[in-house]
Amino acid sequence: MHEIKIAMFAALAALVLQGCKPGPGADGFYNIPPEAAYDKLLDADIKGFRNARQCGMLIYFVTNSDPRRSITWTVTSNYVRVARFAVRIAPKDKGSIISIDVPKGPNGEEMYNGKQRYTHPAIMQPLRPAVRELIDAAIAGRPFDWKKIPDPLNTDGLCGSLRNNFEASGRPYVIDDPSGMTHEQAQEMRQRGIYLPAERDKYFAEE
Repeated sequence: MHEIKIAMFAALAALVLQGCKPGPGADGFYNIPPEAAYDKLLDADIKGFRNARQCGMLIYFVTNSDPRRSITWTVTSNYVRVARFAVRIAPKDKGSIISIDVPKGPNGEEMYNGKQRYTHPAIMQPLRPAVRELIDAAIAGRPFDWKKIPDPLNTDGLCGSLRNNFEASGRPYVIDDPSGMTHEQAQEMRQRGIYLPAERDKYFAEE
């Protein structure tokens, strides 16, 4: 009986400690006040996110915020908008609900949701689980960790191929080059006087 009581006390203590952790809960709840959550998200490891999820062309993140309410990251490559996502913070009890907002892609579903097709992909699909890891890491005060993203890590074969080429050569592909062609190959063809029209993806549904 004494051992059972000890086991029950240990289980109860574990549940209490789990409730004290910053989160997340199933509904995006984090046991942290909205003001503190906002400050932590402003310091999110966006560089780590970029390095882990980019496809092989250089991308840049611009941060815009609505103080204490939301933070939006716009992703560009060579001044072309290729993605956007936002996190929104709402108070709940003594904590925060942190939700993810991703605009629609050309097929009417969320961009980079794992079902979009791009000739010049910028980031791995699906996007939403990677953003959730970005949030989790920021709230916990740690770097972005791609190993914590659930499978599938990437549903875009072209993105994976372009990323492998970038890692092997150290040279990115460019959004203004034809799909599947390295920048060096495109430049060589141009120098020979060959016209190379580049495909233009429709990244956002509203474009």
